Amino acid sequence: MRLTRPLSFKDSKRLILFGVGALLLVGIDLLTKWLAEIFLVEGELNAIIPNFLYFTKSYNTAVAFSLGSSLPMPVGRAINITISVVMSVAILWYWILNDDRFNNFQRSIAMLLAAGAVGNLIDRAFYWEAITGFDGVIDFIQFYLGGGPSAPNNFVNPFATFNLADSYLTIGIIMLIVLMVIDMIKESKNGGLSKDPRIKDAPKQSDAEKSNDAEGHN
Repeated sequence: MRLTRPLSFKDSKRLILFGVGALLLVGIDLLTKWLAEIFLVEGELNAIIPNFLYFTKSYNTAVAFSLGSSLPMPVGRAINITISVVMSVAILWYWILNDDRFNNFQRSIAMLLAAGAVGNLIDRAFYWEAITGFDGVIDFIQFYLGGGPSAPNNFVNPFATFNLADSYLTIGIIMLIVLMVIDMIKESKNGGLSKDPRIKDAPKQSDAEKSNDAEGHN
């Protein structure tokens, strides 16, 4: 695969700008995780908005949003690291190859997805008990959407514990879905398959041809 055309200075400038934005998002993600590691106690709830938003530290060796895994920790974590590497490389590679065709909304999607994937990849790859004193990704944001800690537990109370990298991925995916829906609506308004360049319109008959056809039928 190769670029559709050589990157112009303007294209390169935009790619660098959004690339720096992705690096800044990764930096903010790492900073907030380490602030949580330093200042929060594992399992202790710290109310930001009572009965709604709390900070509470936990370590996740499974997938995003603290979704568990039944696999043994070393095996499950190795799989998650592999997935994170593949995801990060695929997003970055696709972004670089297609940046000249992207608009700024699409670049924002790529920026968020890349930052989220790389942010959690760093945790999964380098945060091990022997190195940092803990294992896995640092999660610290928790929402209660069903009444707060005193209310009965259910699917959304509490909601999964997550971090900023998870948020980047979620927002990026939502934006991607919105973009796909908008494209589908535009395509349907433009006639869908009727506008397919492979489908050619039937040639129009001239008045003389129409007259001849009419005489032939008579």
